[in-house]
Amino acid sequence: MDRTLIAVAAVAGLATFLSPCVLPVLPVVAAASTTGGRRRPLGIAAGLAVAFVAFTLLASRALSALGLPQDLLRNVAIGLLAVAGVALLVPAVGEALGRAFQPLATRAGGGLARGDGFWSGTALGAGLALVWTPCAGPILAAVTALSAEGRISAELVAITVAYSAGSTLPLFALALLGHRAAGSLARMRRAGLVARRASGAVLVAAAYLFTTDIPTQLAASAPGYVSAIQKVERARAVAGDLRDLTASAANAPAAVAAGSSPDTLRDYGPAPDFAKITTWINSRPLTLQRLRGKVVLVDFWTYSCVNCIRTLPYLKAWYARYHRDGLVIVGVHTPEFAFEHVVSNVQRAVREHGIRYPVAVDDRYGTWDAWANQYWPADYLIDRNGDVRDAHFGEGAYAQTEGDIRTLLGERANGPRARAANAIAPSPQVETPETYLGTSRAQGYAQQLHPDTDFDYGPQTSTRPNTVALAGHWRVESHQIVAGAGATLVFEYVAPRIYVVAAPPGTGPVTLGVSVDGSPKAPVRVPDDDLYQLAHMPNAGPHQLALSVPAGTSLYSFTFG
Repeated sequence: MDRTLIAVAAVAGLATFLSPCVLPVLPVVAAASTTGGRRRPLGIAAGLAVAFVAFTLLASRALSALGLPQDLLRNVAIGLLAVAGVALLVPAVGEALGRAFQPLATRAGGGLARGDGFWSGTALGAGLALVWTPCAGPILAAVTALSAEGRISAELVAITVAYSAGSTLPLFALALLGHRAAGSLARMRRAGLVARRASGAVLVAAAYLFTTDIPTQLAASAPGYVSAIQKVERARAVAGDLRDLTASAANAPAAVAAGSSPDTLRDYGPAPDFAKITTWINSRPLTLQRLRGKVVLVDFWTYSCVNCIRTLPYLKAWYARYHRDGLVIVGVHTPEFAFEHVVSNVQRAVREHGIRYPVAVDDRYGTWDAWANQYWPADYLIDRNGDVRDAHFGEGAYAQTEGDIRTLLGERANGPRARAANAIAPSPQVETPETYLGTSRAQGYAQQLHPDTDFDYGPQTSTRPNTVALAGHWRVESHQIVAGAGATLVFEYVAPRIYVVAAPPGTGPVTLGVSVDGSPKAPVRVPDDDLYQLAHMPNAGPHQLALSVPAGTSLYSFTFG
């Protein structure tokens, strides 16, 4: 068990108290602590900590197994917050609820009847745990991903408990301060009544706030600040520990070591083999044993990823230049979206991009897991002995990678280099992050979403920078949004190029109407499930995209370059 990672998780939890994500929770904790008995602050803290651990580790898979919506518990918690607020605002409602729950309190040992406030505080804290989403850094992201896969271990539980304890401790201190401040007002009956009603108003307002996109916007408002307070968990040593944590038992340590080290061409040990590949394109099935004596570049990609697409000209150029000298490139296609699991879609993308090297279809994430990979694109370089010698994540460093290929091949330093045709370098002016549209990773919406229902979002409205506003009828699903009657959207972004991952309806190809900054652009035809460039502007903007989307068309994400 990695004690360092557990300690860093606790520090990362403490850091959440300084993040914008905690702002909606602070007034609720302070206000809720002004009522109830002396143990109410402890109950709030305990309920928040325990429910956060349980919800993070178990809720997603439990709800999926029962066929229930992923937001069910969150919606119930919002309702309970609202009820608690009304009970404080309206004494008659509070008294009625007290009588209704009196038998339960008696069975629990009379704690509620004596007014110590622990159990009522616990219920409120548990509700907060279900509606509060901390600014997720690398540690919480790793915990969430492993929990979703069902890979729950003693170490994962310890890390989650440490994170929860760290984030709860300052909130417990705030609850104590609120309770003591309320105690000084208790001597004045009138002041105490005012404080009680103010607390109820805060709870009702918070319940409404959590039905909006405001908490998400708070987190998105200061990305640089959030990254700064998460600096400790983004350290290189912690990144290596997280890769060890997410690695399965089948992982060879070489991939993890290469990805965690800044050094190139060290010998990190034997490479993991290809695992659970469902289909091979451009090749018969390959194994690393069969490729001994070759220099192998394993490229993890997916065909609708714009970053992956921009690396293809370099990969194709290297394959054309060095294949006869002993270089083999294997593109491991691991899907991100549901339509990327369709083998015919992958075969079409390979054909359209002119890829001639072998492509392994990794639909079941077997090879992805074997390498403990976390990125699209990701390149791992293997020498003639089958050992991992380098790893690079994302775009760039092409000259370095080609130099390493040449070194492993034994190429002369003055020999001719490969030339990547039609390569597009990403713009350094991009300020808008990749934006996912489905509820599982929704971000940057200007309005409240209504999942899994055909909802009329009304007329087109203006948006803030880096936000999307829907208009007309849309159905917002887990991984995509599906257009209905009169569907349009507006997106304010900062980048020269904007792309969309889109899929046509089953009836056939459709055409998207595109306008940027009020000027119509060439319409974009969508014949297949794929990535499409919507506009290429001479500068980064900011720009406003207006998109008209035919009914039945699915949109997954926006990317930029």
